[in-house]
Amino acid sequence: MDTNLYALEAMAQERLSHLRAEARRLDRLAEARGSRRGLRVRLGAGLIGLGEWLRREPALLPAGQP
Repeated sequence: MDTNLYALEAMAQERLSHLRAEARRLDRLAEARGSRRGLRVRLGAGLIGLGEWLRREPALLPAGQP
């Protein structure tokens, strides 16, 4: 069975054009939504901020030290 290379190339081109159009559509949707950070990123930033805030507090001295 011979493979028709012209037909195969035409199908590949059509598939690529559909995928590129879908990628452009998804890019436009992401751009319209704006840059939202995920929960893990926000939680991590909050924990880092909390750690920095706690680090500014004076350390407790062990008992018996002036």
